Amino acid sequence: MVPVPDPVPPSPFAQADLDGRLLAGRYRVGSAIASGGMAQVRRGTDEVLGRQVAIKILHPHLAGDEVVVDRFRREAVAAARLTDPAIVAIYDTVVDGGLNAIVMELVDGITLRDYLDQEGALDPREAVDIVSGVAQALAVAHEAGIVHRDVKPANILLCDDRRVKVADFGIAKAGIGADLTHTGTMIGTAKYLAPEQVEGGRVDPRTDLYSLGVVLYESLTGRPPFEGDTDASVALARLHRDPLRPRQVRPSVPRSLDVLCMEALARHPDDRPTTADEFRARLHTATATDATAHDADHTIVAPLAAAAAEPTSFARSERRWLVPAFLVIVLGGGLILAGVLIGRTETGQQFFDRAREVVLAGNPRVEDLALAAVATFDPLGDNWEYDEIAPLAIDGNPDTAWHTEFYDVPTWDNKAGVGLVVTLEGGTTVREVEITSPTQGWGLDVHVGDGPPTELSGWGLPAGAAENLDPGTHTIRLDATPGNAVLLWITDLGDHADPAAQRVHLADVTVRGS
Repeated sequence: MVPVPDPVPPSPFAQADLDGRLLAGRYRVGSAIASGGMAQVRRGTDEVLGRQVAIKILHPHLAGDEVVVDRFRREAVAAARLTDPAIVAIYDTVVDGGLNAIVMELVDGITLRDYLDQEGALDPREAVDIVSGVAQALAVAHEAGIVHRDVKPANILLCDDRRVKVADFGIAKAGIGADLTHTGTMIGTAKYLAPEQVEGGRVDPRTDLYSLGVVLYESLTGRPPFEGDTDASVALARLHRDPLRPRQVRPSVPRSLDVLCMEALARHPDDRPTTADEFRARLHTATATDATAHDADHTIVAPLAAAAAEPTSFARSERRWLVPAFLVIVLGGGLILAGVLIGRTETGQQFFDRAREVVLAGNPRVEDLALAAVATFDPLGDNWEYDEIAPLAIDGNPDTAWHTEFYDVPTWDNKAGVGLVVTLEGGTTVREVEITSPTQGWGLDVHVGDGPPTELSGWGLPAGAAENLDPGTHTIRLDATPGNAVLLWITDLGDHADPAAQRVHLADVTVRGS
């Protein structure tokens, strides 16, 4: 059977209405497996063939919507055309007493969503094996003219025998009859939508490859490429900016997988891999040519906290491009010097000035920014968090510190975070934050804004983040963001011997920019 989160999400079905019910005189309905926005999945028994099946039953309140019912039936028609070990098989469709159901293969295993929630970031080779299986299924679907449109970890099943299967073609666009998912309608799960889906545009197989790129990114790093407070903010973020590269989040990600992942996440479909077969072939090439060290303990930090913890291995992995880059710099310096020495001509001076502009544009000078003020930020609580000692976090003395209140686990879980807002002397581009803390295992998001906003939602998406930090000083490199205020939003209080008395200390904070 497919393991299900406990408890099963609420469903409009009453247990008494379906438990033991016989559909179409053949399929005996058993216990619930899962429930989503469109249907509930239950165990079942095919009493004619004597085999266990899964029965997907459309929620009754949707049965009156002809478009939904047609889409639900088309799922069965579309998926039944696909025969491949990597695709969940469809056996039958049923209409019985107002219930619409699809009878399909019962898979023994776990969803990739549950697996990632348990394990965090995966070994790169394991991630490749899983994503390769999904690419195989998509290649078969695309060859049949079907675009899945909702590729995500919850629709990827990991079988007990290590096979990978793709399920849920409920919103698939198939080349049979009318298209029930019209241009102008955003359909899919926010974290995994391609930009063209967010805009309600036309989809094609490359749309699925974008979503598969998101799955690969999350499998390699332990987090999706875009995060936000609402589904809409997550979906819209990909229209305006690129995510951090996987290697910025987790430096041990092989370079070739980093490149493939970013190509799949290209905002324009023409810049992505063309087919699922190409995607799969490049995955296996990456595995063969770039087998690098991986994180055995699945510790995830981002963006540069991890790099700071692994300077030697990161530098070693970058040597292939650092050496050529160094030679280019030396050669460029020699040419500039020659231009200056040749009589200090106007042409030589122009060359020098242009070279200097290029170097500064590619490597902006980062320096400490003047801090004007600091204040606690507790919009989800009582708006007080030891306000009177907040200045100790920016006094330049690591022997003094601001700290949060004490929290027990239930209180903190319901709170979601607290923080400090550091106001800068004038607006600038913020590029990194250096934080010293004696706390073990804590984590935070870093936001940059103007004002500053008084509500968490007003800060938008984080410019950077770090998790599972050790005591000491950590530099967190950010997406270069203009603003005059920085929010240090503490999301994890860390590891404490007493679960009823958890807090974070911030001993020193430095903000840098250009």
